[in-house]
Amino acid sequence: MLTRLTRTRSEDAAAFYQSRAGQRTASLLNRRLNSLLPDLRARRLLGIGYPGPYLPATAGCAVSARLQHPQTQRPFHHIVQDCLIESGRLPFDDLSMDTVLVVHGLEFTRSAAEFLRAAWKVMTDDGYLILVVPNRSGYWAHTDATPFGHGVPFSTRQLTRLLEQGLFQIEHHTGALMTPPALLSRLSGTLPERVGKMIRYPCAGVHIVVARKNVYAGLPLMDEKARVTVPRQVAEPA
Repeated sequence: MLTRLTRTRSEDAAAFYQSRAGQRTASLLNRRLNSLLPDLRARRLLGIGYPGPYLPATAGCAVSARLQHPQTQRPFHHIVQDCLIESGRLPFDDLSMDTVLVVHGLEFTRSAAEFLRAAWKVMTDDGYLILVVPNRSGYWAHTDATPFGHGVPFSTRQLTRLLEQGLFQIEHHTGALMTPPALLSRLSGTLPERVGKMIRYPCAGVHIVVARKNVYAGLPLMDEKARVTVPRQVAEPA
């Protein structure tokens, strides 16, 4: 039994995406992401975690920022703009990224709240945040044969509360990866994905969330009693 578990354990994300199951996983997720991502032809895209298999070639500028974690340290092939970062510190200017895509990222951070705050700062005010996060109720989070089985998975309620506290407003929340990972080496997984998309299957392997910056959430309303009355000044002719 131990030998079998060792053989099926995911060494890291790079090794997983070189396998047939990993390639089919990327294909299934990319189909869902392509329907959710905005037009990226003139936008700056920052991918965090291990985003290499999911960075679209149509983006005007795409940067891969891999986390310093055993699952995400090895680079993905054919990625030109690539760097290694710490989860709470993003080496990018404030308001510099139009879209932030996080795959194999949030579940590996030391502090999810600090990570989202760092992402919030580098996003433009009209920017998009796209999260792909392991679902605590799904089978993928309970097997270490893929990178989604490592780190901390999230429930729908946990993810919603975390984003609200991080000053993000959720625009779309769906699930993906309905087929167990052990079957993807033999099946394409396309049919279960279509069925799960229609019936909102609660045990999907991952959450896919599209959120926007809530730039007004941190501005408290002024109390009526605290308002200062400014006397009206009328200009009179000399």
